[in-house]
Amino acid sequence: MTNYVMISAQEFCDLTGLTLARFKRHRTRFHAAPDDPFPTEVYEYNTTAIFDVEELCEWFVDLYEQMIPTQEALLGEAVETLQRRTGERNLNKIKDLPAAVSRARFDLLTAASNRERPTLQKQLQEAHKNYLGLPREILASKKVLAEARRLLTRVQVA
Repeated sequence: MTNYVMISAQEFCDLTGLTLARFKRHRTRFHAAPDDPFPTEVYEYNTTAIFDVEELCEWFVDLYEQMIPTQEALLGEAVETLQRRTGERNLNKIKDLPAAVSRARFDLLTAASNRERPTLQKQLQEAHKNYLGLPREILASKKVLAEARRLLTRVQVA
């Protein structure tokens, strides 16, 4: 075990701003991934899991380098959908966005066939949800990526 520079999952989360619940979700979801499985723990006892810092940081850097562009693309699609459905190019000018989304949903009743209406309404609701939540997610993801890179360079220099 002397070859490892170790870090606990909780300490990694504290440094990167990642929640332990999200860390565990990544661990569960990618545990058996065939191409890039979640790093195996060096030591685990009760609620404490300890990992090799370099392996853990490399894995999170790879994950979040792929995740951030995807989140940014989703946000861009959400903005385009909201702009198209509300008729306003600058969403910051809209004083009450939920009301504008509701009005846009109401306008869909006259603009779409019965078969298309539920799909368009669902797309609009999803776009509104993404528009409200994704900026915070993107900032959190960028922080995790930056801190994981910083930890990785600190370990590799040492």
